[in-house]
This record gives sequence, structure tokens and C-alpha cells, in this order.
Amino acid sequence: MDGMKTSWVDRLFKRQWTSERIAKYIGAYRSCWLAYALDEDIRLNAASGGTITGLLAHLLETGEIDGALVCTSQVVGNEVQAGYRIATTREELLAAQGSKYMETHFSGEAVPLIEAFQGKLALTLLPCDTWTVNRMRQNRPEIDAKIRLTIALFCGHISDPGLTRLVVRKAKPAGVSLTSFRNRIGHWRGKLRFGFEDGSTKEKPFSAFSDYQNLYFFCARKCLRCHDHTGYDCDLSVGDVWLMAMKDNPIKHNAVIARSARAEADLQSALAAGKLNLQPVPVELVADAQARSLPMHYNVTARAQAGKLWGVKVSDPVNERVRLVDYLVAAVILFNYRWTSTPKGRVMVGRLPRLLIKLYLYALKALEVL
Repeated sequence: MDGMKTSWVDRLFKRQWTSERIAKYIGAYRSCWLAYALDEDIRLNAASGGTITGLLAHLLETGEIDGALVCTSQVVGNEVQAGYRIATTREELLAAQGSKYMETHFSGEAVPLIEAFQGKLALTLLPCDTWTVNRMRQNRPEIDAKIRLTIALFCGHISDPGLTRLVVRKAKPAGVSLTSFRNRIGHWRGKLRFGFEDGSTKEKPFSAFSDYQNLYFFCARKCLRCHDHTGYDCDLSVGDVWLMAMKDNPIKHNAVIARSARAEADLQSALAAGKLNLQPVPVELVADAQARSLPMHYNVTARAQAGKLWGVKVSDPVNERVRLVDYLVAAVILFNYRWTSTPKGRVMVGRLPRLLIKLYLYALKALEVL
């Protein structure tokens, strides 16, 4: 990005990104960008730069697609529930904005929507969902014909609904029902926003959720065997830019990886129409923006080995080299997963002081940086 200075923190923790590492962690690509939606209304409730919403709104307006599969959330009986819908208007896209971080049932909920929809579709997906979609496309030409664009979100892992329940329980006043919940609104890491039936709202730092999530408490079981952080098999990959040099920028940006000619053409169309701000960047900058997560997420071998320590079987598709520090990180992750896979463990973790949780997270991050 023009004019962006590298901070001393970024320089201190910068990694050497060889072509082999880029191939493993990023996958095949055509171009990389920093991006954000130029429409402030789109950026208002976006988790980051609003790039996906801005692009999808543009494709709807121009008739390139007739609908977009998006993940939504709603509150039912004080429970936050994630699901899917096919958005066909700008308003529906805006209503679905924001990170969910919650396990869903893609095959049972999203696939029937894709099958039933008549028209051209763009799909927003987690990397694991792209595997399901691509198998469908290979076996069913009628599905392949209707999918115009696939967009994958960078994904470290998702959590089962128990984590959101814990966070809501800690924030909700007694005797008042929850009516709305949003993850990661606002600048940089953002805030959680809770809405209640009496019309009041409450905001808490996103760390009230992410400290638990980054420690892999309540981690979804399937995430332990996943090595795909950026969505190798889609047209477009979009994620956060965790660089200290960007922390004070008044506009949050997205890191964008275009993997197909179609994706590049759609980005250029949105740029020409004044919908997106796009700045080309080297792929190494995108890797720097996810430097702590990429190697750890890819190394399923470490989790497979550490899983034996805690009685958790993890299949290994990568056969990666495992150093001692990799094993230690994986051992912590698998312990935390195992701990919160039981009702008693969930209660115990929920009672831990927040300061202790934060110190525990700092220790894990120090291992990951190594």
C-alpha cells in the first residue's frame, strides 16, 4: 500500500516467505491486493473493510449475479444462531454483514438453498465449505453452471455455539432478553455489540470472545484436521490485515487474493465503478498480515501427534515437519479443545478470571511467534 510504513513490531516478527512456503500457506494465486469498500454505509458494520459486501452489491447491481449465498445470524430465545440465506438485494447483504465464528451445517442448510435457486450465484464460503461445493460442481453440471463466483474467508478455525453462549451469559443483565448480537464491529479488532429487549445496548471489547477463541476453547472438531487457512480452491480469498502499521489507519482494509481471471475481472469492474479501493501488493505482504496463523494452521501433523497425548485422534493430510515448539503449541490447543469438550470443563473455563485467560493467551502467542 502506498505510503504504508512498516512498524518496528512488524519488522521484528517478519518471516522469510520462500516460494515453497507461499505455495503451502497461500496456494495458487494471480494477484494480491489491499482493499476496502468505498461506501461508508457498507463499512459501518463490516468486520474489516467491507470488500466482500461491496463486491457482491456491485455484481447484483450490474446483473452479473442474481443472488449471493451469505451466512447470517439471529437471536432466538437468548440463543445466537447462525444460518444461511441467499441475498438478492443490497439490504439483505448489509443485514448479513459481520463475522460469525460459529459452527454451521453447510451441507444440510446451504446446499439445499444452492440447489433450489434459479439464477447466477456468488458464494461466500469457509475454506472447508469450498471442498463441499467443488465436489458438487464436479458431479453435477447444473450446479456448476449456476455458480458465478466463489469467495473464501480466511479462517483460523470456528467455534461451537457454546462459546457464544458463554460470552452472552457474561454480558447479559439478569432478567432481560437478548435480541441482537454482532461480532467485531468498529476499528482494528473491534467490539462485540449486544442488544436487549428493553432497547438498551452494550459493547464489550472483541477480546471478550476472541481470547477464548484464539486459545481453541470450544473449537469445532472438524477444524483440528484442517490445514487450509486462505481457501485454496476458490476464485477469491478475503481476510484481515493484522499488521501494526495498519492499526492507526482510519479505514480497516482487507487482504485479497485473486486466484482466477474471473475474480480479477470482477475486482477491476468494481474498481472502475467506484465501489472498491484496490491497491496491488506483493503476496508476501498478505502472508505477513497472517504470519502467526498461517504456519500453525497448516501444521496438522503437530496436532495429530499432540492429539495422542490427550486421546484425540486427528487425521493428518500434510505430513509436515514438527519442531518442539510446534508440538508444544499443538499440545496446548488439543488440551484446550479436550477440556471444553466436556460440560464440566466448559463450566470451569467459564469461571476462570479474564486476566488469567489473557495471560494464558499471551503465552500461547509467544510460542506461535517462535
